[in-house]
Amino acid sequence: MLLYISIFTIAISIILFYYNWRANKNILYLSSVFILISLFGIGHYFMALSDSRFWLAVFYNHFSPFMFLIGPFLYFYIRNTLKDQNTLTKKDWIHFIPATIALIGTIPYIIQPFENKLAIADQIIRNLDAFKKIEVNLFYDMGESFVLRCLLTLVYLIYCAHLLFKSYTKQQNEKQYPKKQFLIVYRWFVVLLTCLLLLLSSFIILTLNAIDSSASRTIKEGNVWYVLSGLIYCIMSLSVLLFPEILYGIPRKKTPKYHKKKAKLKTNMMEDPLFDLSLSIQKYLLEKKPFLQADFDISDIALDLNIPQNQVSYCISYIMETKFSKLKSDLRVQHAVELLKKGTNSKLTIEAIGKQSGFKTRSYFYTAFKKEMGITPSEYLQNLNH
Repeated sequence: MLLYISIFTIAISIILFYYNWRANKNILYLSSVFILISLFGIGHYFMALSDSRFWLAVFYNHFSPFMFLIGPFLYFYIRNTLKDQNTLTKKDWIHFIPATIALIGTIPYIIQPFENKLAIADQIIRNLDAFKKIEVNLFYDMGESFVLRCLLTLVYLIYCAHLLFKSYTKQQNEKQYPKKQFLIVYRWFVVLLTCLLLLLSSFIILTLNAIDSSASRTIKEGNVWYVLSGLIYCIMSLSVLLFPEILYGIPRKKTPKYHKKKAKLKTNMMEDPLFDLSLSIQKYLLEKKPFLQADFDISDIALDLNIPQNQVSYCISYIMETKFSKLKSDLRVQHAVELLKKGTNSKLTIEAIGKQSGFKTRSYFYTAFKKEMGITPSEYLQNLNH
């Protein structure tokens, strides 16, 4: 179960990053945390629960240096989300020092022939306790590597919990946060840190037992911990799928330099600190009409208005209460309706009007038009002429 859940988590992480990195660059750090933890789980599976010498040779020790990045990536994700930023500072490179040292120490093992690694895999399969004597790093043995990685990640977990506590206290007196979105993301952070703490605790217990006693006996007696680890992997992966709102982060109002035009929105939406920004986005769409370009994307709004893309996504989804794809389609249909009412059809075909409105193909135009208006463009034109 651990193997399949780990592979599933990696797949979810890749999909998560691919579809959301433009809206929120911090998804890179979250995806990296998931992938590294999953690689750790896969490596542990092939070392303790499988007899595949090839895959054990592939996963054994090669990814160990990168496990030192779980804590830093978690810290970058939580800190940047709380501050609504997506860049690293020069000082942040300090967090990569442990992983760099580990990588340097692992180079002799990495560059040795694969046949030697297969021989090491055979040795571990015959006697799991042999891993304690195998030289995997210039600076420490495998047992010390496990302990150092776990302790470093634990330190970052504690500090991230400290950041959450501080941000919650600060949020009580700050109006720049959208409160509803803050609470959604804050609860997700609590779930994430709790899951990681439980997962880390299970790995620490298994590792210490394996070092102090027989590794093979620890594996046999560790079924409870493996089941717990599998459940934690599932909770983390499914939480992202079931609550996609967490992917927007916590957008904050940076400046008040937006136009204040009244709109038909709910009163509670008007109290949102990014309400003015949503009005600015609507004004931009209606005046500049960027949706008339066939390749118009949400990133164009962020670039033209010089604002973070996650703020644009948040405004469209939670203040304007629609999806970007639907908003774009509706605006294009409205523009096509205006062209039809003006009699542009006397010079242009209906297909040409669709292209002028931003639709790439005739079929997309007809489908969107009928979905919005209830009839096809041809039927709408006939109604106008009667």
